[in-house]
Amino acid sequence: MPKNKYSLIRYRVINRCLRERRYVTLQELREACEKALDISPLSDRTIEGDISAMRHDSGLGYFAPIKRDRINRVYYYEDPDYSIDTIPLNQDEIESLVFAAKLLEQFKEIEIFKTFTDSVQKLVDVLNIYRISGMDTVRNFIEFETVESNKGTERLPELINALKSRTVLKLRYKSFTSKKISSHIIHPYHLKEYRNRWFLIGYNEEFKAIRTYGLERIISIDTEESKKFIDIGFDTKKYYENVIGISVIDEEPQNIQIAFSEMQAQYVISQPLHHSQKRLNNIKDKIVFEYFLIPNYEFYAQVLSWGAEVEVLSPKSMRDSIKQYFDSILFKYNH
Repeated sequence: MPKNKYSLIRYRVINRCLRERRYVTLQELREACEKALDISPLSDRTIEGDISAMRHDSGLGYFAPIKRDRINRVYYYEDPDYSIDTIPLNQDEIESLVFAAKLLEQFKEIEIFKTFTDSVQKLVDVLNIYRISGMDTVRNFIEFETVESNKGTERLPELINALKSRTVLKLRYKSFTSKKISSHIIHPYHLKEYRNRWFLIGYNEEFKAIRTYGLERIISIDTEESKKFIDIGFDTKKYYENVIGISVIDEEPQNIQIAFSEMQAQYVISQPLHHSQKRLNNIKDKIVFEYFLIPNYEFYAQVLSWGAEVEVLSPKSMRDSIKQYFDSILFKYNH
């Protein structure tokens, strides 16, 4: 019988309690599960049902030797060495783990993940022992998008430590649009990955505003121990709510209507461009979608990449900008 994730977490908690404390009351098991799930209250009947499932459910396959001392009203493992963590994996579980390990393999060249490279490889090697004779594992017939090693990822450990310790940083930085290296005092708030590039988001003392820095463009990082960390209550979700990508510009979001070809529409239906995406109506052989967002660089780049498959209907300002862009391309190819 399939179990939901909360049930599976409770089984792990119950197993841990019985392993660590040996004799445990029903109340102690219930309170431990409530704490782990941050859910209160759970009923005694729920915990009793979990214990019964761990003992008898053939779908789970635990067949846990849980006994109850009716006099002292405690539960315990009849075999003190038993643990559900030692249950052999079935083939579906093995293939799922290999799938996950393959996913992790693509990050092995990024500095912060190198610590886990040996562990991932060991996991893959051990799991391959269990492969059914004559059958290929998912490692051989599934390929993930390759993540190339990007300059700047070696700074991730240092920046993560700065985020955790709330340390003020001095960055020497060279943007793609400047020939000079500039210095910035930054109060780091967040690290974000977008299209295989990493970015640091923080409060810039000079501009008194949030700024974004590509890690591959950081020349050096120094700590400013004498400076007090400034916390402005940065909310990541709110900050990026009205944009796609990484750049946030100081503009108000607006309603944008785009007509897609029937074929291109299927792509944005299956993978929406933005959470505000809303399908409106059909115009001849085109499907119209509306977005409520700030048209930043990434948004324009995405729309332009669709070429003749889309047409911006409104607002007029954006429609004119797109037209201007294509006019400039046409001019280059005609002269």
